[in-house]
Amino acid sequence: MENISSQDAAAALASIDQVRSEAAERLTTPWWYHPILGLLAAAFVVAYTIGGTGVMIAVAVVYFLGLGILMGTYKKQTGVWINGLKAGKATWWTLPLVVLMVAGMGAAFYFHAEHGMHWPAWAAGALVFIAVNVFGRRFDGALRSQLRGKS
Repeated sequence: MENISSQDAAAALASIDQVRSEAAERLTTPWWYHPILGLLAAAFVVAYTIGGTGVMIAVAVVYFLGLGILMGTYKKQTGVWINGLKAGKATWWTLPLVVLMVAGMGAAFYFHAEHGMHWPAWAAGALVFIAVNVFGRRFDGALRSQLRGKS
């Protein structure tokens, strides 16, 4: 086995830190990404809560096409796609977003089905829009910090 000097090891570690820092800088999300993702998610929540079958199908198609376009654009800009549910400690910013989305949609659906109320769907959509923007930006910051080794 080859002996590695402490200087070589330090240089290798510094090189790794540099590459991680460069990757963190490259993974900066464009300003428009979260608002578009938030609109897609909000429309999905509202449509699945109060929409009929045709509306649900149309919105699902737009939602998944939109997600694909966003993911593709992000990957084209950064060279990589990071799954929000498999991003180490940064995932802790994705999980509450998923819980809020499901809980909001469930509550809105209940009020619509049981009481014929439409406003809870719109409120849940607005909540999801805001949550996607807040938690998405937090996720990005946590991911970049994690890549820099500061998490």
